[in-house]
Amino acid sequence: MIRLDYLTAPSKISKEAGRNVGGIKAAKTLSLPISYWALLEQIRNQKHFKNANEAMCFSIMDVAQNLGLETG
Repeated sequence: MIRLDYLTAPSKISKEAGRNVGGIKAAKTLSLPISYWALLEQIRNQKHFKNANEAMCFSIMDVAQNLGLETG
């Protein structure tokens, strides 16, 4: 039986449920100015994320929600 609780779960629960689920992983080298990395590190520290990857995912989803591209 496939459980799809994460689809109907409240926002925080669905984010926690989806955090450690395996998915498509692609390796890409990012070339960003140090000021962007510094901002990402500030977001990571303020939101208590484990690493820069989580902070970047959060930032992308936040912008997507603000633009109306994502409803999660």
